Amino acid sequence: MFKLNILTIFLVSLLIGCSNSTDPDYNQYYDSLAGLDVKQSIALGNEWKFTAPKIKTHVTSQEAIFEFPDGRVIKKTIPIDSVYVAIAPYINTTHTCEIHYPSSCDGEIKEKTLKVIVTDESTNILFNGNIKTLKNGFFELWLPRNQTIKIDIQYNSSIGTEIIPTKDDSRTCITTIKLK
Repeated sequence: MFKLNILTIFLVSLLIGCSNSTDPDYNQYYDSLAGLDVKQSIALGNEWKFTAPKIKTHVTSQEAIFEFPDGRVIKKTIPIDSVYVAIAPYINTTHTCEIHYPSSCDGEIKEKTLKVIVTDESTNILFNGNIKTLKNGFFELWLPRNQTIKIDIQYNSSIGTEIIPTKDDSRTCITTIKLK
């Protein structure tokens, strides 16, 4: 009888231990997107890379897409007059990227302050200031759609420049700005 009780306690403990999932409650993540605009949603997606890595997030020039482990998908539309770009300048290493995946893209220069100047094709300054890269090594810009934009980046004594289009089919992941 004693052995049977010990065996029963062991089996119950084993079942309870095996039934508890280490996955977070994805319903709370899904529900947290309700009522958020696309910018706020992408900011949340950036954090989920570290807190809920099974949620896959990517951003095209048209929409931000959030794919949950249970198959549910939420799409948030990018405003028609704007384009989102995530930029990861680099010194030594980079990766090829066309569409930004906040859930997996990783840049070299993490949580560092960069001097960034953004100008349009008429040399109007759209942004001139400091930006801190995120934990994933990227910084994000919202740019006017259907333009050619020049991006100048300075980090310490290194400088890099690139001209990018902001068309409907443009890249949202810029990993080609080498700082020299």
